[in-house]
Amino acid sequence: MTYESRDRQWFALSSSGNLWALGDFDAAEEIANDLEIDAVWIADAETAMQWSQTIQNKLAEIGV
Repeated sequence: MTYESRDRQWFALSSSGNLWALGDFDAAEEIANDLEIDAVWIADAETAMQWSQTIQNKLAEIGV
């Protein structure tokens, strides 16, 4: 994983359900290929954080 500033960080959700930090957008595809990630969703940091918050809120609603 590369350590990029938040505005340059990209994430991939794999078909197995794992979330991977890929680094900057320019390197994301190469990193995903190197790690053999079957990416079904790629998102920037802001979108990933919005989804994270939504998931946390829903889990809290159901008591998990």
